[in-house]
Amino acid sequence: MSTIHDLPEGTVLIAGGGPVGLILARVLSFYGVKSKLFERNETTTSWPKMDLTNPRSMELFRKIGLADELRKHGVPSHFDYNVLISTGLSRERPLTQWHLPSVDKFRKRIRETNDGTQPLEPWQRISQVIFERWLKGVCEDDPLIDLNYGFRVDAVEEDRTCVRTTVTNVKTGVSTTWRSAHVAGCDGASSQVRRSLNIPLEGGPIPARALLVHFKSSDLTRLHKQGRFWHIFFVGESGGFEGVIIAQDEKDTWTVHLFAPIDTKVEEFDPLETISRVLGGLYGKYEVNVDKILVSSIWTPHVAVARSWASQNQRVHLAGDAAHQNIPTGGYGMNMGIGDAFDLGWKLASVIEGEAGPGLLASYESERKPVAVRNVQRSREHFEVHGQLQRILAGGAPLCVDEDTEDGKDLRRQIHEYYQRHDGENRDLGIEMGYRYTSAVILRDGLLDRVEPPWSPRQYTPTTWPGSRIPHVFLSDGTPIFDRLGKNWTLLIFCDEDVGHQYLLCTARRLSLPLDQLSLSHETHAAGLFERKLVLVRPDHHAAWRGNVVGSLEAAETILRTVTGRLLPTGLNHDGIIRPQLA
Repeated sequence: MSTIHDLPEGTVLIAGGGPVGLILARVLSFYGVKSKLFERNETTTSWPKMDLTNPRSMELFRKIGLADELRKHGVPSHFDYNVLISTGLSRERPLTQWHLPSVDKFRKRIRETNDGTQPLEPWQRISQVIFERWLKGVCEDDPLIDLNYGFRVDAVEEDRTCVRTTVTNVKTGVSTTWRSAHVAGCDGASSQVRRSLNIPLEGGPIPARALLVHFKSSDLTRLHKQGRFWHIFFVGESGGFEGVIIAQDEKDTWTVHLFAPIDTKVEEFDPLETISRVLGGLYGKYEVNVDKILVSSIWTPHVAVARSWASQNQRVHLAGDAAHQNIPTGGYGMNMGIGDAFDLGWKLASVIEGEAGPGLLASYESERKPVAVRNVQRSREHFEVHGQLQRILAGGAPLCVDEDTEDGKDLRRQIHEYYQRHDGENRDLGIEMGYRYTSAVILRDGLLDRVEPPWSPRQYTPTTWPGSRIPHVFLSDGTPIFDRLGKNWTLLIFCDEDVGHQYLLCTARRLSLPLDQLSLSHETHAAGLFERKLVLVRPDHHAAWRGNVVGSLEAAETILRTVTGRLLPTGLNHDGIIRPQLA
């Protein structure tokens, strides 16, 4: 029987010390909440899973003061992020390419396009190997975070009052049980937390198998034969998409993936041969000098979302790969995990600190799960874009695509036009920034907000329709509006007259809700984008409510109790509509 320990009141137990668990710990600390984290591995990953932190994730890192420091560890800001489509590095040039801007160019575009359609932060390339190591160091220096590596979470058991988590020291085999009010399952695709709760995954593996090799090579002359790149997608000997190489740091670290028959055995896998086959594309092997093989493995793509993201009593929540798994195309997996960690973190902190009711924590699943469902599907669509190469080449004589003949020119034109039409893999700002939450803590005016603004995967539509991420805009003094928001909640006021905003501020003080006011009556450009005189912004930059007037203290009370989850469900009518009462 294991020893039982009680975590101090208000401390969150985190299962899993990958990026999602570490980010969650940091978000909780940002809001003054302690955490105790257990990770089965003794150190951070050696696997290069993530290689792009997207603009929305960078906005969230900026919120908690980590964006600039993260960039110091990533790819330098002047490198472009170009993606090539190639038949092999023995050829002189690629078939086509996507020209994706560097951080510097992206930042210039943001500064010159002050119409609300752009993110505040550009993206950032950084390998997960580097990212985790850096983030672990940040958390080790944080007095509110207790990291415990080399400890495996074996099981969780919940009742109405607490969660009991069984943890085993990997070296000694000694088990301990920890009691806490809240547990976060950030323990990856094979999550033991999810299994303990008997939560099934909906979806599963797709019929594909990939060989992965992460390696060092300074043979830049041969690797950059067709120009400097971030990714190269290769046509293989089958005449279809078969492999990819990823530049991890613009120096000497690379990753290749080779899609192989699903019955490929580990013992048949030669890392050096895999590298040369990927780079050779249609034309057999293309040799480069390999300085060191870092890691190699065989993996199977999965497309799945957990049926539930929380336990029955809302004391255990899943985040990251424990809750959703997708194909890497689009880079959505890790970035969704970052969004999960931020959303769960601020909501847990609000409930623990007594600033919100249980409905806020219950909104985590209802808000984040639809994002995962859509993004997982989108990752599959991006993957299938490359799968169409074989159809274009028609399974005939794909080698003619590089010939200086009319047939070759026609094939190259078709491939170029096709990829330029289907270039959303890293350009879909609507997917990355335009997700809109719908839950019991989002309050919309039944008349004025009844029509949702247009949405597309490709672009972010600036709007404050409740549930949306508010637009980024530079104010008249050049300051980004996001940098003027409070640490917690912010009431934006775009007028000089009395529109009842004092009712909200007074009610917030009585409810112990940290609410800052930001008066922007002189900001006519921002006022047009924000659409209402009053916009209530959550800690995660999403609008919770908007309006032109608050008519009474009672109205203010309804607004703030709703958006903070203090309206408790008492039952459902025959239509499934919650009948609330004040908490």
